Amino acid sequence: MLPELFRPADPASGYHRIICERRFRYLEQDPAHTIRIKWLAQDLACPICKTDTGLQLVLEEGVDHLVRAYCPTRPDHAWVEPRIQRIHFATYSRLQLWAEPDPEWLWIIDAGFGEESPPPIDYAKELAAATKYVAKYAKRKAKSKAKQAVRKQSRRAGRGMKKAAMVPVAAALRAAWAWQAGGVPETKPKPKAEPEPAIPSIAKYRNAYGVTAPKRGPKCLVCEDTGSIPGTAITCTECAGPAAAAMAAAERRAERARQGKGPQSKPKAGKTGGKSVSTVRVSGENNSVITNTTSGDVVQEDRPAETATD
Repeated sequence: MLPELFRPADPASGYHRIICERRFRYLEQDPAHTIRIKWLAQDLACPICKTDTGLQLVLEEGVDHLVRAYCPTRPDHAWVEPRIQRIHFATYSRLQLWAEPDPEWLWIIDAGFGEESPPPIDYAKELAAATKYVAKYAKRKAKSKAKQAVRKQSRRAGRGMKKAAMVPVAAALRAAWAWQAGGVPETKPKPKAEPEPAIPSIAKYRNAYGVTAPKRGPKCLVCEDTGSIPGTAITCTECAGPAAAAMAAAERRAERARQGKGPQSKPKAGKTGGKSVSTVRVSGENNSVITNTTSGDVVQEDRPAETATD
């Protein structure tokens, strides 16, 4: 009877299954000790081919009276092992798979029951193997970098030769396409756009029309920057007063002066420095606006078109 290959072990339902990678040991009572019980650990092996690793042990409570053993070499090497006690095997299975096993049964593991412990790690051998692997990896990386540099130069040279070889072919194709289309049309250079005249500022228009600039009203609408409510001696609580406002303005001007953001000097008359300067004046009965644009030493005067009279 072969075990179910895809059935997982479930000690809670009474199905115990253990696959041993290393040798499995069972316990036998030492006959030399009659007063105190002593257990001896014995190795389990296939009785036909003497294989002692990779064995599979199965016990289903309520169905099997003894533990069944299966050899990994051949499927027909299966036998019933009476030397393994059912209670020992079930306890070992619960100790391996349960999250909270019974600590009173840990003595069977101390006695040697179950799969033997793995051999100790040979750190010298592992370090030697790691050193060899790192050396081989560094060697491969150095070779790949050297070959990569050679391949890069060869590919670049190949691309250059290919481009040089394709130059006459591309010229011939362009000539054939131009001949087929009736010749290459002559492309005239685009004329450069003339710079637009500078637009005068609003202040110049105000001066030309004689319009005064609007004055800024008081900052505080309650006291009108007087510090007290008009008609009373009550101090205004909505602002700090004219003295504090003057001090704040002085501090702002001083800060701008320290940062170099003071007012810039205006150019002197007659010296424009090559820049265009626009002036606005009003002339005529209809208050026509005349804009003079001065660029260097040349003065351009733009007059509006005269209207037709009856």
